Amino acid sequence: MAVKSPDALSIFYFEEEGRQNLVQVVRILKRLLRKREGLRSKKFVFFTAFGEGPLIAYNQFQEFDVKIIAVTFPRSFMVKVEGKEHHPDLSPKIRAFFDGVGIKVLSGRLPFDSIEGAEGLNREMKLVKDVLTTISGSFPLCIQAVLQSCDMGEVEPGEQVVAITGDCAALVTASTSNRFLSGDDGLVVNEILCKPRNLNLARRYSPKVISQPLLFGGPVDLKVRNVPELQEPQVPRLQEGKSEEE
Repeated sequence: MAVKSPDALSIFYFEEEGRQNLVQVVRILKRLLRKREGLRSKKFVFFTAFGEGPLIAYNQFQEFDVKIIAVTFPRSFMVKVEGKEHHPDLSPKIRAFFDGVGIKVLSGRLPFDSIEGAEGLNREMKLVKDVLTTISGSFPLCIQAVLQSCDMGEVEPGEQVVAITGDCAALVTASTSNRFLSGDDGLVVNEILCKPRNLNLARRYSPKVISQPLLFGGPVDLKVRNVPELQEPQVPRLQEGKSEEE
């Protein structure tokens, strides 16, 4: 559930980190698109493992005709789950769907990825990622998605875009990877649009149970729950003129 800050009305908070917030992230962005006409000309840059975020956004944002970019892990990326290796990737069916509707897919080495033998650079990149995780565990992926899009020519340096992961979104002024820390034309996080309030994944501790007023109801007790298992998204069946009611 999303919580609205009384001091910054444009920021919405989730009680926990995790991809279970993805649908709500897209709903929040859709609401902002309706209220803020200036966002409709921005490119929406998703970092996505399987393509689920851009698929949901394509269905929900059709009335606004925004451009969606999907940045994903390089083919060499691997994670171990219960001792088994997994290589998250977009299925050929989803890639074909994205190609058909004009969603650009960018895959390649991410700007903050380590390089074997470059220990000094690796330490510096880790420091950058560690600092960005103070906002959210997925926020480094938000930033890298924008840098990757700029490096690959889909976004212009200095262009404002909306960067999105499964549990956060931000309005960002883009830059290239080699200039993103520059004081002249570096990357700028202009607005945080939504983010987790508690870093239950990025920080290895158990937060206290708290109660906060919800956007759509009464108080909620915060308890850390298991993140749902990642499932490959299904290509949506599009119906002309229909969208999800909020």
